[in-house]
Amino acid sequence: MWKRCPRALTVLPAPHLASLGLLLLPHPLSSHAPAPRGQAPDTPAAQERAHAASAHAGDPAPPRLPSASPLIDVRVRAADREFEIVVGPVSLPAGGPHLRPPVQLAELPVAGWMHGFSWRMRDREGNRLPDRLLHHVNVIDPDNRELFSAVPRRILAAGRETKSEFLPGVLGVPLAPGTRVLVSAMFAPLPEASHDEAFLHIRLPYTPFDDPGLVEPVDVYPFYLDVMGPVGEKEFPLPPGTHGSSWEGSPAVDGRILAVGGHLHDYGEWIRLEDVTAGKVIWEMEPEVDGEGRTVGVPTSRLWWRGGVRIRKSHVYRISVQYSNPLGHPAPDGAMGAIGGIIVARDEDWREFSREHPDYVQDLRNTLEKPNEAGQAHGHASRSNGGS
Repeated sequence: MWKRCPRALTVLPAPHLASLGLLLLPHPLSSHAPAPRGQAPDTPAAQERAHAASAHAGDPAPPRLPSASPLIDVRVRAADREFEIVVGPVSLPAGGPHLRPPVQLAELPVAGWMHGFSWRMRDREGNRLPDRLLHHVNVIDPDNRELFSAVPRRILAAGRETKSEFLPGVLGVPLAPGTRVLVSAMFAPLPEASHDEAFLHIRLPYTPFDDPGLVEPVDVYPFYLDVMGPVGEKEFPLPPGTHGSSWEGSPAVDGRILAVGGHLHDYGEWIRLEDVTAGKVIWEMEPEVDGEGRTVGVPTSRLWWRGGVRIRKSHVYRISVQYSNPLGHPAPDGAMGAIGGIIVARDEDWREFSREHPDYVQDLRNTLEKPNEAGQAHGHASRSNGGS
């Protein structure tokens, strides 16, 4: 396995972290049954006990990754120190249903530290299209694990409310040569206009490993947690009244959380991350709401003022959420509770994981199968080559 020379864990001074903000808030991909509320900690022993229950019965092997497709292209602009992932073309007829093309696999022809992302919708000539055409996009690394579970690592997630997120140049997500990524996107046709050939452009600035400049970036890693656990449906019903959900797990490595944010639906009251072992709250946040009380976002916390928040692999952590539905009927959008952030940790500390781990198998199957199921019933992707 390719490996850079290990470095000691570095705690950065506050000025370098002032613009920290690469957060992972994946959108739901699964159509399978939700994990139970108050799920047991994701310790190695618990993982082994869950082996038979998590994977498809009699099929513990992970599904095949997609083959090469004309619907995805990776373009490198070395002089500008950035590369671009382009998905499309997709056909989005006026008033049509949401479209989930098949998940795409791409190999990144760069080796360096990624410093964030921005995205735009464009036509074949490169003209800008309305951002509302994108519902969401997730970029997933199938060859590395998540911090709190053995599912494939989420590198980034974006939607209409997340136009861009960038790290300061002294921090970066390390990308090994030939890193493979899965790109899962959903598009939302507009009611008033058709777009026969629409492309999603994701721009990612990076610093090459072989030319880092005066200051070599510190490795950071994205992570996410969900109150429904790492595998399965991410939304849960919200009947009238006060309700909550939670999940517990332990991280794979020791490290420090440098930034954290969250995702809630309407009527969410708070979302919280606790160190259960130490008996203390690490982070808690209430949502931002508009004049009608609808959730518009969850503020991001940049935990640089004390060098980040220490997390230990020997501790158990809990993500929890609480909702209060004032309606006389179930909330139409249901409820969610997710946390995303970045940590700093030594790269050599990440333990190897099995691709036959039940959570890895089930999560990868969910990621690959649901878009295909949706695509059979709704919309279509254009198969013409070329692009903007």
